[in-house]
Amino acid sequence: MSANFKNNIKINGNNINLMCQNNENFEQFEAVYVDSFEQYQQKDYCKILKEYSKKEIKLWAWKNDKANAEFAILCGDNDIEGVSVIASELKSEFGAIASQNVKLSFIKEVKAYTGHAGWYANNPSNIMPKGEREYFPEVIYSNSPISIKKNSFALVWLEINTPKDIMAGIYRGKITITAKNTDKVIELSYELEVINATMLDSQNYLFDVEYWSHPYNVAYYYDVEPFSDEHISILKQHMNLYKNLGGHSIIASIVEEAWGGQTYGGNNKIHYPSMIKWIKSRDGKWVFDYTDFDKWVQLNKEIGIADTIICYSMMPWNNIIRYYDESKKKVIKVKVNTARNNKYNEVWNPFLTDFIKHIDEKGWFESTYIGFDERHNMSTALDLIASIKNKDGKSLKISASFNNFKHNANIFNRLDYASVGLQQIRNNLEDFKVQVGLRRNNNQKTTMYTATEHVPNSFTKSIPVESYWSIMFAGSLNTTGFLRWAFDAWVKNPLEESTHWSFPAGDCFLVYPALKEDNNRESKLTLRLAKLDEGVRDVNKLYLMRNAGMEIAKKVNELFAEIKGTKEDSYEFYTMSKTIFWGRKAKWLTEKGKKAMLADMNKIKAKIYEISKEYSELNT
Repeated sequence: MSANFKNNIKINGNNINLMCQNNENFEQFEAVYVDSFEQYQQKDYCKILKEYSKKEIKLWAWKNDKANAEFAILCGDNDIEGVSVIASELKSEFGAIASQNVKLSFIKEVKAYTGHAGWYANNPSNIMPKGEREYFPEVIYSNSPISIKKNSFALVWLEINTPKDIMAGIYRGKITITAKNTDKVIELSYELEVINATMLDSQNYLFDVEYWSHPYNVAYYYDVEPFSDEHISILKQHMNLYKNLGGHSIIASIVEEAWGGQTYGGNNKIHYPSMIKWIKSRDGKWVFDYTDFDKWVQLNKEIGIADTIICYSMMPWNNIIRYYDESKKKVIKVKVNTARNNKYNEVWNPFLTDFIKHIDEKGWFESTYIGFDERHNMSTALDLIASIKNKDGKSLKISASFNNFKHNANIFNRLDYASVGLQQIRNNLEDFKVQVGLRRNNNQKTTMYTATEHVPNSFTKSIPVESYWSIMFAGSLNTTGFLRWAFDAWVKNPLEESTHWSFPAGDCFLVYPALKEDNNRESKLTLRLAKLDEGVRDVNKLYLMRNAGMEIAKKVNELFAEIKGTKEDSYEFYTMSKTIFWGRKAKWLTEKGKKAMLADMNKIKAKIYEISKEYSELNT
C-alpha cells in the first residue's frame, strides 16, 4: 500500500468497476469518514462508496484525553502516487490546539489465517495452519506518503490529544489530502468539543490494563542482544507506550519456558528464557544470576511503572525447571510437581529464600508477586510462599489467572490479584459480581480477561468494536481492570502475517514493531488496541463520574446495565469446528452480531457523552 511497506492490496479493478457501476463516479480519488468501530477490507470498497459520504465529523473528548476517527481515501480508475495527509491546528474563540496534537497515520494491512483457533498449547512442532488467509486493516502505521492502486482504498487513523490545560469549547480544523500525480486537493473537516472535565493521568487510572510484555521477543525481532544497551533503548519507547495505555504491571520470567515454549523464539532452543539464571555450583549450592531481571525491572521503574512485578512461575507448564550444573558443565532438567511436596519444597525453597533477600535489597519487595496460570494443586506452592518471610516478616503476594473461583474459594481468596476469563464469568455471573465486591472491600484486585475461544474478542479478524465492547463489559462488572495475553509476543515476520502456529492470528500481540531496517524503532498500535484504549478511557470516565453524586451515579449504573454480553449468544456468532487436520474450534461474530454490537456501542458512546456533559456542569 505504500512506498514504506509492501503493497497488500490485491483486487481485480475490473470486478470492482462492475460491482460499483451503479455508484456515482468520482474524479481520480476521494475521501470520506467511516465508522472507526467497523472493519474495512478491500472487498468493502463498494460498501464504502455506497454507505459513506461524510466529509466532516463531530468528535468529543475530555481534557487530557484523546478523540479518534477514521477515514478512507478511495482511488478511482488510475493509480494515485505520493498520497499525503496533513492536519491543521484546531481553532476556537478560546484558543487553539496545535497541529502537533493531531496525529494522522495510514493503516497497514496484514495477512492472517481466518480459520479455527489452532492447536493452542498442543503443537510442539510449530506446524503452521493450512487454509485461507485474508488481508485485514491492522497496524496504525505511519504518516509517510503512500501510493494507492486503482479501484482500492487506504484507511487513515485520526488521533487528537487534548492538553490538560485547554479551555473547554468547540475547536475546528481540517485535513488536506494531496497526491503527486494529480492536481486534485481533498479537504475533510473535523470539529472537536472539549468537555469541561479532566481525564486522569494513565498511571492513576481507576480501571487499568495488564498486557503481558515479552521483551525477549522484541530482542529476537530486531536481532539484538537481550538487555543490551540497544535493546534497552528500544524497550524504553515500547514500555512508555504501554504506560500511556494504563499499564503498570510487568511480567518477569523466573524459570525457562514458563509458558511451555508457546511463543516465537527465533532460532533459539529455549523460546522464552528465564530472567533469573539458575546455577548449581561445584560445591552443590544454588546460585542465582539476576542480571536480566534487574535490568528489566529497573528500566520499568525508571519509566514510572512496575509497581506490580508478576513473576512466572512456580508452577510452569510441564513443571520443568532447568538449571546449569557447573560440575557437569551442562543444563539439567528436573520435573517438580506440587503433588510431591517434599521434592517441590526442596527445589523452590532455596530460590525463594535468595530471591526475597535480593528484592529486599533492591527495595522491590512490595511490588513483587508470584504469578500463576490456572492450575490444580496450588496449595503446596502457596503454603511454601507463605512460609518464607522477608526482613519485615512479610511473605510475597500472589497473582493468578484463576477461573474456578466458585468452587475453589480457599485458593481464590488467597490471591491478592486475580483475573477471570470472560466465559467463566458468564457461567457464574452473579457469583463473580459478589466476589468483585468482596475483593474490593479487601483491597484485592479482580480483572477480566479474554482468550482463545472467547467471543467477542481482539484477534486480527475481530472487528474493532469487539475490543471496545470487551472493556465496557469488564467495566459493567465493576472489575478493577482488564488483562490480555499478549502485548508483543511477535511471530517471525509480523508486519507480513500475524498467523501463529498455536493461537488465532493476532492473539499474541496488540502492538507491531517497525521495519527491522528503520532507524526509528517505535512500536505501533493496532486498531484493536486503539479501541481497547478508547474503552479503558471511557470506563475510567464512568468510574470517576459515578463518584460525583447520586444522580450521575444512577445514570452511570443504568448505562452499565445496558451493556449486553452476559450470555455467549448475546451477540450472534458462528463456530468453526476443528478439523482432523488442524486445531481447535473458533468463534466469530456473524454479520448480524456485528451490526447489533456496532449499533449498541455507538449508542453507549453517545450516552457517555451525555453523562459527561452533565458532569461537566459540576465543574463550571
